[in-house]
Amino acid sequence: MEHINEPAGDIHTGAIETSGGPPSDPATPAVEEGLLAAQEALLGRPRLSIRTRLIASLALCFLCCVAFALGSFDVMNKVNIRLHVLQTVERLDDRILRVRALADEGLLSKTDLERVVERTDESEALLAMQPITPVVEAAHVLPSLLRLSDLCRRLLDAPGGQEGRRSTVGLLPSAQAIALRTTAVEASERLEQMIRTERRASARSLHYAALAPLVLLAVLFALFVVITIAFTRALDGPIQRFKGYTARIAHGDFSFLRPARGYQDEFSDLTIAVNRMLAELRMQQDRVVKGAKLALVGTLTAGIAHEINNPINNISITTEALMEGATTFSEEDRWRHLQDIYFETERMSEIVKSLLDFTRREKLDTDLIDVPDLLHSTIRLVQNEMKVHNVSLVDEIPPDLPRIRGTVNQLRQVFLNLLLNGIQAMPAGGVISVRASIHGTDKVRIAVHDSGTGIAADLLPRIFDPFFTTKEPGKGTGLGLSISLSIVRKFGGDIQVTSEPGRGTSFHVYLPHESGVTPVRLAT
Repeated sequence: MEHINEPAGDIHTGAIETSGGPPSDPATPAVEEGLLAAQEALLGRPRLSIRTRLIASLALCFLCCVAFALGSFDVMNKVNIRLHVLQTVERLDDRILRVRALADEGLLSKTDLERVVERTDESEALLAMQPITPVVEAAHVLPSLLRLSDLCRRLLDAPGGQEGRRSTVGLLPSAQAIALRTTAVEASERLEQMIRTERRASARSLHYAALAPLVLLAVLFALFVVITIAFTRALDGPIQRFKGYTARIAHGDFSFLRPARGYQDEFSDLTIAVNRMLAELRMQQDRVVKGAKLALVGTLTAGIAHEINNPINNISITTEALMEGATTFSEEDRWRHLQDIYFETERMSEIVKSLLDFTRREKLDTDLIDVPDLLHSTIRLVQNEMKVHNVSLVDEIPPDLPRIRGTVNQLRQVFLNLLLNGIQAMPAGGVISVRASIHGTDKVRIAVHDSGTGIAADLLPRIFDPFFTTKEPGKGTGLGLSISLSIVRKFGGDIQVTSEPGRGTSFHVYLPHESGVTPVRLAT
């Protein structure tokens, strides 16, 4: 967990083609490498498609029906043979009983003997051709029949007798008469025993034949239950996983999907297609994040230009003073003016360095980051904005906070967005507070609170929607908070907001920490 338009073997796992977009950046090879590894893992498993399993299940049911049909045919064929043998043996038994009765009454004719011989030969032939009678029964019946047949033939071949082939037992020697009676009784008893055995066997066969349809239904029902359970697991499991994937993607987690089972099927084809989509989403998100970063730089530029202009003016005035008083200034005055120039130059260098550090290109690999360094370096970027808008800062950032994992500039972009939003929410000035603390057992919480106008309750649920903004037209893109939320969620965190009109807004950023590991120190 479904078939896609291209077969698994034809799905490309290499570079993702983009048209009309910006030139490739260093993020693209990393995305393509991760996509290639995920696709190779998906395609490297043996293929067992749902279609193949469905065909195999139907074929198994068909083979069961064929097996039961052949078995029923064989049983019915044997029953027919048994019934035929049974009928022949019963006719022979009737004829033997007639011979015994006629012999006792002295009315036995040669015609009766001939019929006994005929029935005996027929029974012997059937028993020889169809060995269905138990071995013990056949061993007793056949010798008796042979003796009876031989005796009847001798009586038929004996001379004498009346016209019309009629003769009586009374005209036979007493020894032959006794032998005939004895042999007939023995053969009759053996035949009756065989008849009982064959009737029981035939009854059992008919009973099994009657039960065969019920057994077939039971087997088919069991197969139906097993196949239903197997296909439910094969379909429901991947569907539930894909529901989880969509929820994860909706929260901004674009990590590639990996194999969850030891074989591939149509859901694997779908997973491969989803991975290609995720790769494109990751690259598009990186482009949007960079675009939002440029918008932030544009917002900061005016304030930084003003901030740099002040030390430039001071340097210009000090330099003019040195030039005019080159011959009148004492050594101590010249040294003091040169120190002023040096300090103003250092001040400009720090401003430019902070801006360059924010705008530089960085790897997408995550590092362990020191939270106080991250927050202080971000605050330095907005210090002039706070001065211009008459905003004061209150920070409570403990130096011993555990480290968090992420990328420096993306997290700096998050907090820069929150700080600038807070400054813009206080046009007449106010206070911004930045507080950091440990939350629970595995999170660091950074709270950014402003004393501005606040957000109406009906607008609060929409502030993280893309392109939604409460600012005047032309003063906001509506992407800042949306991008900030996606960045934080990408690193396993979340952002929550509370606000009250007229009393300000608080953003709480939660990020998982990793204790006991040396952090990456940020450039200042």
